[in-house]
Amino acid sequence: MKTLLKTLPQRQKTAVLSVVLLICSLPLKSQKLPDMPELQEYRKSLAGIDSLMHKGILKDESSGLEYFTGYSYKTLYDWDQYFEALVQVYMGWPSAYIKNGVIIFLKNQKESGMISRSVPSNEWHDPEHVKPFLAQISLLVCKAYGEKDWILQEPYFSKLKKYLDFWLVDMDSNKNGLSEWMSGPHTGMDNQHERAGFWLDRNCEGVDLNAYLVRECRAFAKLAALAGKNKMAQEYEAQATKRIAKMQELLWDDKDGFFYDRKVDKDKSISKTVWAYNAMNARAAGQYKIPVRSVAAFTTLWAGVATMQQAKRMINEYLLNPREFWSPYPVATLSKSEPGYSTVPLPTDMGCSWRANTWMPTNYMIYHGLKFYGYPQIASVVAQRSKELIRKAGNREYYNSETGEGVGLDPFWGWSLLGHFFDLEESLNWDINALE
Repeated sequence: MKTLLKTLPQRQKTAVLSVVLLICSLPLKSQKLPDMPELQEYRKSLAGIDSLMHKGILKDESSGLEYFTGYSYKTLYDWDQYFEALVQVYMGWPSAYIKNGVIIFLKNQKESGMISRSVPSNEWHDPEHVKPFLAQISLLVCKAYGEKDWILQEPYFSKLKKYLDFWLVDMDSNKNGLSEWMSGPHTGMDNQHERAGFWLDRNCEGVDLNAYLVRECRAFAKLAALAGKNKMAQEYEAQATKRIAKMQELLWDDKDGFFYDRKVDKDKSISKTVWAYNAMNARAAGQYKIPVRSVAAFTTLWAGVATMQQAKRMINEYLLNPREFWSPYPVATLSKSEPGYSTVPLPTDMGCSWRANTWMPTNYMIYHGLKFYGYPQIASVVAQRSKELIRKAGNREYYNSETGEGVGLDPFWGWSLLGHFFDLEESLNWDINALE
């Protein structure tokens, strides 16, 4: 198209562009993404994966709805569901399990708009609001399957808005335009306590959280536009823009060239006391900045928050630095410069380890962030190394960044299966999680 336009006089060029714009404005009647020939051919070699995934089909006792989870202990989690949805699309599965997962969460909404972050919930998850991915999952279904009425109908659309507003208003306790995590486990990076604390600490305005909220506001704005609510769509797009400005103002450290989490209360320390966290508390005493270098910072690339210059600094000075995040099997989820960088959990760690380990969803976000900012060669290396991990250790929950050894659930049929599709996205230059 670009070559054609260069050869045309300006008047004909204008006419061609007008036709293209008209075609682009027409309702989509194209083939559903899961049915595309490229995908059908690619998944022929993944029959074993399809069989493995069927272990994750379960029924919610309360609603009677079937859903998919990657966990053998039968829990439906919040952000896991987004990346699991991508896998289901690529595997050609029907949309029902993805939609039901969103609906199950919305059916568990409290009057305030708050939704506990797992189904079934428990005493630890009850006070922690579901991570901001429900609108992104809903938009993915609209794009991949051409199905929108299920989420635009009431009461689900209003519930979706109410859940997002709880993040934007109720989870911004100091009203500075940034929302906060309740704990390290709440981030999903379970044992990164040095940046996000322990249960109910609620003192971390997370870089990752606010990057997710930028994407979530934009996804909801697109859903609102599909519902014909154009004013609402503009309001939530403006919310995303304002949040980016706040992240630039309060989370970017120009001296270090890195996005850091920020305390809600600069004088508050983390509740638990072991050597690593005492060290962090000493470093962060009397300041808002939480000087911990986590893979969470690279979500600013995935969400388009970083400027081009900021992205360049983070990539060159940190991502590719073997003294920081670039490990033998990248990308480590905690910098090697951190006291808590460890191939084994520390004594008071909770949940899975997000220290000297590599996780597929964070690699996937980094991969697309690199491509978005114009670093396709580095993105390709991340893709290749991610695929190497699966070839070396199989379908595991996560991987040791130093040795490539598989860690956690074995076998795992959740979000780690994204690693099988890096080759596909590389060859076709696809980005099905783009919001455009």
